[in-house]
Amino acid sequence: MLSPDVQARPAGPLNPMLSTPQLQAIATLAARRAGEHVLANLHRRGDVNSVLRTDVKHKLDVEAQETATAVILSAFPDHAILGEETCDAPLPESDTVWIIDPIDGTINFFHGLPWWCCSVAVRFKGQAVAGAVFIPEMHQMYEATFDGPALCNGVPIQVSKTDRIDLAILATGADKWDLGEHAFRFMRKVSEIGQRPRILGAAAVDMCMVAAGKLDGYFESGIYVWDMAAASLIVERAGGQCEILKAYPKHRMAFLATNGGVHAACRDALLPLLNV
Repeated sequence: MLSPDVQARPAGPLNPMLSTPQLQAIATLAARRAGEHVLANLHRRGDVNSVLRTDVKHKLDVEAQETATAVILSAFPDHAILGEETCDAPLPESDTVWIIDPIDGTINFFHGLPWWCCSVAVRFKGQAVAGAVFIPEMHQMYEATFDGPALCNGVPIQVSKTDRIDLAILATGADKWDLGEHAFRFMRKVSEIGQRPRILGAAAVDMCMVAAGKLDGYFESGIYVWDMAAASLIVERAGGQCEILKAYPKHRMAFLATNGGVHAACRDALLPLLNV
């Protein structure tokens, strides 16, 4: 399960001034508007502020976050917003916090791969209430609320029924802050335990594929809260299981999302490596 501050299911009722449908509608609209802005500017794939070996700082990241933020604040001007592009700014006091990843999979986007998305989640008192992940070039919108089903383009989805780890298809990634032995020992372990490993390059998209039953699990040793805030809720509402295996400062974590059937085997294989 997720750690106590990121549970998918609130322990008590929402603020009576809010409703789950309202929050979900805004999350979906914000993700869609951000994605549509990026999609309309595909000709600007090379329009960057900086390019590093392990990362790309894209101008459209900033613009997409501004687009999503405008949608949210037009509906809820008093809510706090934690965005990838402004993550170092202090948050205003609010029980309700929106979490935005304007382009998850920026390097994929930069190179012309369609495996990228825009992710928006909302938490009430630290607990996930609603989330949306929009994959523009694949024309897919994934959504979930804490009290409703997980959906793709309005159709309910569910995780796979795989319960043998040796027959599981698992996605993973290489922590961009350490591409040496630290990162690749996890890749070797995923290769050892599963049927086939995949590195696809966009955490939220990978998790949505787990929710849709197209992958059996996803693990990464270093992602951020904006990578998983919406997608983890979608996985859990599709019947899967999510877990923070290790928390780090500045919103970073080692994270596992599975169909539930292979979760214990994945966790038991990977968790010891985090303490090496």
